[in-house]
Amino acid sequence: MSRHYMKVIPYRNICAAKDFKDFKLGILPENTLYHLSDSERTRIVPPVRPFPGISLPDECVTQEFYVASLRNTLCIRNQTIIHNRRFILPDSFRHYDFNASTNHLTYNQRLNRFSLKINIGSVKHQKGDCIFLSGEKSGFGHFLLEVISRLWITQYIDVKKVKFIMNPEDRTGWKLDLLKPFGISTNQIVYLDNPIVCERLHIPVQSFCLRKYTSSFAYKTWKTIGDYYDRGTGPEKIYVSRLKLKNQRRVLLNEKAVERIFSLNGYKIIHPQELKISEQINLFRNAKVIAGTSGSGMYNSVFQQNHPKVLILASNSFFKMSDILVNTSTGGKLHYFVGQTAEVNSPGNKANWILNTEHLHHFIKTF
Repeated sequence: MSRHYMKVIPYRNICAAKDFKDFKLGILPENTLYHLSDSERTRIVPPVRPFPGISLPDECVTQEFYVASLRNTLCIRNQTIIHNRRFILPDSFRHYDFNASTNHLTYNQRLNRFSLKINIGSVKHQKGDCIFLSGEKSGFGHFLLEVISRLWITQYIDVKKVKFIMNPEDRTGWKLDLLKPFGISTNQIVYLDNPIVCERLHIPVQSFCLRKYTSSFAYKTWKTIGDYYDRGTGPEKIYVSRLKLKNQRRVLLNEKAVERIFSLNGYKIIHPQELKISEQINLFRNAKVIAGTSGSGMYNSVFQQNHPKVLILASNSFFKMSDILVNTSTGGKLHYFVGQTAEVNSPGNKANWILNTEHLHHFIKTF
């Protein structure tokens, strides 16, 4: 059987262009690209204590802010959107890079086309208005930063009148809790257990893109969640530990000693996986000093307020631009304390590492 190749098509090639003020639920006479605002340019705020050897851009630039509304469009789990069985839509790519394979799409460089890695099989049909909320990746950081960033659309619509198209793995409690502040209930979620053709699919652009950009739209979305779960009180200083994670990747080999140093200096040690997401949010919301090892647990910094001090402990081989973007948006005063990789032949996102605890002890005393 020969492969069926499809190309990425710009929305403007298949949609009428209209101003966002004309956006309405319930009717869609033609495929339409609704323009809300031009691309945002955000000045990158450099860390107070930088990561050694890293050169940062002066600014980040978003996509333009839009909602693409299409009729009878096919959605496949893990962020794959197909129009007329011939075209891949731009929001199938979480980085908006159209020359790389994804979970379900294989890129053929010679043809500049994509083929599906899976068989579509049986397809379901969903009537009414649907908001696209499927991400390529299902982990904590990807859902919090990429998927949730599309929910800026909720401030412009009657949420109760739409369904939300999501991945099957998004049934977990913490993900559902992140939707509650927007008034989204579980009976509004349609899961992509099978591919779904949506009668009217509305695709809001991502307002945050890992490693690439942040925006005022993303900040307002995070603030909606933070305000909802803010109890107004919590420890002044927290240390976000990875010590109890079952995933044995990028292990800080002496984190027990590191925990002890922070505890002796008045930090509450927290293990995010042991807490409800609402509790995690409240802790970050009210802390004046937030410290932790580099990883998705520190992405809860999207909920911080009042310009706290933020300290990220990281291996010298593992830098995450998204931490810079998050703290640029939320006003965290970011500092890095860098250790050494213990596995020079392993990639930085997997290699175990170690910190000089004597240097850390002296640093924390004056932090």
